[in-house]
Amino acid sequence: MKKVLIVDDNPIITKIYRERFAQAGYQAETAENGFMAMKALIATRPDIVLLDLMMPIMHGVDVLRYIRTTPELKATPVIILSEAYMSDLAQEASKIGAELTLLKSGCTPALLLDAADKILTGQKLEMDTSLMLAVRPKEDEGK
Repeated sequence: MKKVLIVDDNPIITKIYRERFAQAGYQAETAENGFMAMKALIATRPDIVLLDLMMPIMHGVDVLRYIRTTPELKATPVIILSEAYMSDLAQEASKIGAELTLLKSGCTPALLLDAADKILTGQKLEMDTSLMLAVRPKEDEGK
């Protein structure tokens, strides 16, 4: 069973995504802040992480840095979900190695599940760029 870690301080968001991913056959875990996410990452070793940028205690960018610098986690795919005013942080997350950075308000559970499935199976993502907060730099494509 594939495992997803949903990291967001909004309990409504985490409930909606946890239920949708569970319906699709994922083991869905949640964390309400960056510190709890770091603990959950080691305990659950998720196959993919859905990560908000603005959270109490620790930003999502710090969590992403932790993932990318921890040997047993560094290959874990990460999808960033955030708001438009966070585009600078989203661009930073993209440079650090997020697979995808999506606009939270434009994202649906179905779209997010489809993106996660495609990332995990190595399929090409064909995403409406109006839903994206940042695009990976050209030199990172293909990595």
